[in-house]
Amino acid sequence: FVEANFPDCPPWFNEGLGSLYEQSGEVNGHIHGYTNWRLPGLQAAIKAGNVRSFKDLMSLDSRAFYNDDKGTNYGQSRYLCYYLQQRGLLVKFYREFVNQRKDDKSGYKTLMRVLAVRDMTAFKRTWEKFVLGLQQGYDVTVR
Repeated sequence: FVEANFPDCPPWFNEGLGSLYEQSGEVNGHIHGYTNWRLPGLQAAIKAGNVRSFKDLMSLDSRAFYNDDKGTNYGQSRYLCYYLQQRGLLVKFYREFVNQRKDDKSGYKTLMRVLAVRDMTAFKRTWEKFVLGLQQGYDVTVR
């Protein structure tokens, strides 16, 4: 889907969105990603302080994304998409990112705008707390 509809999509978003739907179902007539097997590894990486800044993650080229700490890169990308989904922002992010792709190749500026945050270090702490509070299962609460 992503490759067909979003040429030159960066690996973090291609794999983040794809892996979001590895374990999914339907909520209100729409596909919805649930927590999955990637969660415990990501939680361990967060606790160990081994998760990249979002700016670094989003700027990785394919070689670096797939070869340098691949499991954490997938998990972080997936659970960033999950966070956006749970906040009702994933569709907005996707649309704005596609429209701004020429000026924002990584999606980082679009993410900041959609989240309405300026301090991404503070956001990362918020996101990490969110991820550490998750459990594997089928939470369908969307805010």
